[in-house]
Amino acid sequence: MKKCTVFILAALMLVGLMPALWATAAEEEAEGPVELVIPHYKAGQNVGGKFFLPQVERFNTMYEGEYHIVIEELPQDGYMAKMKQLAQQGQLPALIEGADNQWFEDVMIANDRVYDLGPWLNSHQEIKSVLIDDALSFNTVDGAVVSLPQAVTRPIGLFYNETMYDPGKRIGEMTFDEFADSLGRNKIAFMTSENAWTTGLFLTGLIVAEPGGAAMLRAGLEDKVYDYTGPIWLRATTRLQGFIRESGSANTLGAAYADAANAFMSKSAAVIANGPWMVNDFTPSSSDKWSGGFNGNQVRGDIYPGNSAIANVMGYRWWIPASTPEPEREAALAFLEFMMQPEELEAYMIAEGGTAPKLQVSQSFLEQQAQDRVLSDLATAVNADTTFTVAVYDAMPQSIANEEFGKLLPKLLDGSFTPAEFLEALSKKAEETRM
Repeated sequence: MKKCTVFILAALMLVGLMPALWATAAEEEAEGPVELVIPHYKAGQNVGGKFFLPQVERFNTMYEGEYHIVIEELPQDGYMAKMKQLAQQGQLPALIEGADNQWFEDVMIANDRVYDLGPWLNSHQEIKSVLIDDALSFNTVDGAVVSLPQAVTRPIGLFYNETMYDPGKRIGEMTFDEFADSLGRNKIAFMTSENAWTTGLFLTGLIVAEPGGAAMLRAGLEDKVYDYTGPIWLRATTRLQGFIRESGSANTLGAAYADAANAFMSKSAAVIANGPWMVNDFTPSSSDKWSGGFNGNQVRGDIYPGNSAIANVMGYRWWIPASTPEPEREAALAFLEFMMQPEELEAYMIAEGGTAPKLQVSQSFLEQQAQDRVLSDLATAVNADTTFTVAVYDAMPQSIANEEFGKLLPKLLDGSFTPAEFLEALSKKAEETRM
């Protein structure tokens, strides 16, 4: 009887425990990996997705069962507007890349709405040690590190087709007058639609060639430039108008980025201003974009006349909202740590170009880099005397850089505006953004 009673009591206890055991198992099964949904423009057909999306998949594989990132595609032009909207709604994702500086500083940083990465970096000296000093300094606000500083910089310069154009010497060693003479009848792939990206980059080179131009653009990072009527802007814009009229590709008026890229990769233009990410378009896997006898192995790279290159390390990159719950924050930090691994930094530089000045790169990286002639061109074009600067887009208010510059540029091309009138109209639009 005693044994029977013990069995009965044990059975009753087990029955009583079963719901709790089932609940615990269900909770563990329901938890699964921490999932981060990151809205981002580096998706779909966006050129930035070519490296970023596979990188996300590598992270998901490494942390399978623990963390999982899902990229939600957003258009690039509307990315930051969407982040601002989500901030107002209190629904920001765990990771955001980049920011409208003024909004980020006045709304997010000023109100302690950004997670401080400083303690995390201090506990990860292998990451902190490779960060570019100027980038770390810029991102340190009142002792807090508000976004992950850059370890890699990718100087933006020029690409040219050596079967069409023989500069005779490095373009970076020329003046702009010498460059114009060497160009002859060859064309440059300008654009006047969207944000007029390739044209704005070329204008940047012209501004930096003017005394005081580089310092003026750098100052625009801290205090945006709203008045473009000064002598530096006027001289550079006058020269830009001359280059567009004399050397602009036939499709320049109304050309979007795809049109400018097509002009270069169909041999309708011999030169294009763009960043090292375009190198992907010169590989055989992108040959469907080629026409007119173009081949990626015809391309060479260089920086701008006057020995200048565009490289902005003083910007906000990946950041985490302070409101992010701890599990999601840990997943976000794990992704940042993953991206900063030497293997990932090297893979990034092989895929999109650039240099990590404080990273001890592997021999394998050096061998791979040497295999890509264009990346090697860009890496060796800079020297101790090269002037690095930000682009005109970094110095302008966001709406001027992304919209108004491109909207007004056709009037400079067709003669509706003189350079002075163009700059006055652009300045008026900039002033309106202050209101």
